[in-house]
Amino acid sequence: MTHLYIKMSGTPYERGLLYGTQAKELIHKLIEEYKLLFDKENHIAWETAYKKAAAFEEPIRAFRPDLIEEMKGIADGAGIDLQTVLVLNCRSEIMFTDIPSNEDACTVIGVPPEVSKNGHTLLAQNWDWWTVGEGTTVLLEVEQEGYAKSLIVTEAGLVGGKGLNEYGVALSMNAMSVNGGKVGVPLQVVLRAALSCSTVPKAIDCIAKCPRAGCACVGLASWDGELVMVEYAPNDLDILLSDGKALCHTNHWQSLKMILGPEARNYSYISTFTRLDRARRLTKDKKKLTPKKLFAILSDHAGYPDGICRHDDPDLPYYHCHSSLWSMVIDTVTRTLYITDGTPCKAKPEKYVLK
Repeated sequence: MTHLYIKMSGTPYERGLLYGTQAKELIHKLIEEYKLLFDKENHIAWETAYKKAAAFEEPIRAFRPDLIEEMKGIADGAGIDLQTVLVLNCRSEIMFTDIPSNEDACTVIGVPPEVSKNGHTLLAQNWDWWTVGEGTTVLLEVEQEGYAKSLIVTEAGLVGGKGLNEYGVALSMNAMSVNGGKVGVPLQVVLRAALSCSTVPKAIDCIAKCPRAGCACVGLASWDGELVMVEYAPNDLDILLSDGKALCHTNHWQSLKMILGPEARNYSYISTFTRLDRARRLTKDKKKLTPKKLFAILSDHAGYPDGICRHDDPDLPYYHCHSSLWSMVIDTVTRTLYITDGTPCKAKPEKYVLK
């Protein structure tokens, strides 16, 4: 296994303590990464981010109090304080809501049973992120009383991310931007809560009723053929349907309802439209899509270095470079997650089965 794999169980605090202890080195690496990125990309001092994060504790506690206890365990295990863990878990709200980024990243492809070779629902994505974040990915196998057992792919110290659960529900996420965020439940907690649900309709309901702080597009797929993508902002959301075809998403709003509403905005035009067009064309009229073929599509270099498979731009400073840090394909029926460590054009995927 190339990514650190952590099994978490017990009380919420005990889960977090296991996590923080085993991922201590990576968590400290991630803290240094965000000190750099907040400064260079958004002109926010770490001290400012630290103060902003404090406001999110109570909304999280009201929504999922167990996750505050889990964060306390992470903090104690890693030798840091709770508010630092909150900064990491609120990084999307700090970076993408009130201050627009000048980058776009991540390509997601959902495959309904009608167009997959084995008749299973598949969900795939590249995680394009700042390259300085390389080596901070962890896989969390989480047993949590009252919620679905889950396999989560995330950054060290975060409680939510992409992945699948024991009920055959899979989740993806790609970044969006809005005209303004608010104090509420941050993205990472929304993702954890949605992936804790036993069905796609319950996950949609969870996102819809959550007092959301920011925005994202959350892909949801399940073993029984469900496939949707939820574009959400703090005050509104809409749901995109597959209509029996591959459903692709990048980093701009596709819902006409959201586009015409007061919240949505595009924070970048660099590659989000070209990547979406490429993904749609490469999946169009395909009736035998497989994990292998999806990894091939996720390795596409049209528009290099800003293609679906993202690579560092040598003309940019190191702290601004983006690349596809990992690529993931999930088979919801077999509860199997395939993931690379690095760009999918070079790295061979490893296989993890949630039992």
